[in-house]
Amino acid sequence: MKLKSFVLTFLTVSVGSVAVNQAAQAASFSVIADGLDNPRNFDWDSQGNIYLAASGAGGDGNGGVNCIPSPSAGYINLCSGNTGYVVKIAPDGTQTKVLNNLPSIALTPSGEQAAGPADFKFDSNGNAYVLYGLAGDPNSRDTKLGSPALGQLYKVDLNSGSLTSIADFAQYEAAYNPDGSDLINNPYGMTIKGDKAYVVDGGSNVIYSVGLDGSGIGKVTAIPTNLIDPSTLEFPPLPPGAVPEEALQFEPDAQAVPTGITVAPDGTLTLSEYTAFPYPEGKARIHSVNPDDLSIQTIYDGFTQLTGVAYDPEGNLYALQHINQSEWKAIEQGGNIIDDVSGSIIKIAKDGSRETIWSGNGLEAASGLFYRDGALYTSNRTRLVAGERGGQLVKIDLEATKKVPEPGAAGGLFAIAALSATAAMGKRKRQQKSSEELLAKVEIL
Repeated sequence: MKLKSFVLTFLTVSVGSVAVNQAAQAASFSVIADGLDNPRNFDWDSQGNIYLAASGAGGDGNGGVNCIPSPSAGYINLCSGNTGYVVKIAPDGTQTKVLNNLPSIALTPSGEQAAGPADFKFDSNGNAYVLYGLAGDPNSRDTKLGSPALGQLYKVDLNSGSLTSIADFAQYEAAYNPDGSDLINNPYGMTIKGDKAYVVDGGSNVIYSVGLDGSGIGKVTAIPTNLIDPSTLEFPPLPPGAVPEEALQFEPDAQAVPTGITVAPDGTLTLSEYTAFPYPEGKARIHSVNPDDLSIQTIYDGFTQLTGVAYDPEGNLYALQHINQSEWKAIEQGGNIIDDVSGSIIKIAKDGSRETIWSGNGLEAASGLFYRDGALYTSNRTRLVAGERGGQLVKIDLEATKKVPEPGAAGGLFAIAALSATAAMGKRKRQQKSSEELLAKVEIL
């Protein structure tokens, strides 16, 4: 049934908190760039251009020669190719690849869960840096994968395109295994404070400090393990033909998987985690890190699969949930989407109170969260390649969300409804209706 414009406006504005949130989201969500392959973290230059690292789509691994089993996707092969890049996105949306044909590995043949260019940052002097992920055994990087550039941090000459390595995290993991667990390396994100870069590694489960003066890796600290009662965990169904012994592969290891990092208003570092398989809901944490000695303190918990954190100028913290449910419920190993991949952004006020300011409505499997000029930016669909549902860079305008009244502000809701009705009906003659009559009309509909 087609509703008249007045009724539709009234319902949209005043039917309840869900409708209010949807109205806010519809007004503030926009796509800045699309057609991206596994987009990751990014930064702005002094002219307002965005430089975004895209991990690419892997490749065929030189006919299957340069492939390794994925440690996180049922040992589906990760195969290499030169499909990674760094793209410059101008304020008008124009895209220019400033670094191209960079090493990348991804699940075959889907191109999902790529590792390659993972972050791009400028320091206070305008020097540029690019971080490469790996997502595999570091001992296989140079030999089996044939991609020795992965798992490193580079200083970039944007004029010539040349890269100078200033830290080799894969080599460090292979030599020292700082968290004492399995050998996996995957630098995932970084922030720069002064003359140091702080890199979180979601494979090694550590945070590194790196001297940007060429002094290399300094301090290294493992993220505290997340001890979870196994009886509370939910696991995916076993594959057909599985025997009880094979079920042991689902035993949780309580590893903390760091994903996002930013500088807090007080100068400390704030770090988000994803949690290890089976990605339990409501168990991800946020940590505070002392940048001098990398000592770690957990400050918040109760989240699901966090992949980014950011602060606004008032000191409010925003946390990005990659997917609002356990990953395996939404995406099959190999990249097949089987359920809702919606994520969300949660605002944590200085007093610790929380508010979900965005959930779903276009936000899907996002990663990396950054605040700039009254808006939050994130890479959307970060584990997918260009196509019908490919990667994006999206913007959530926080000022637009403030224009919509909070749930429960009944007087404001009715006032907005009346103004909207006037605009929609133009010069059409209207009869005055009481608030009770309006509510009755909504109930009937």
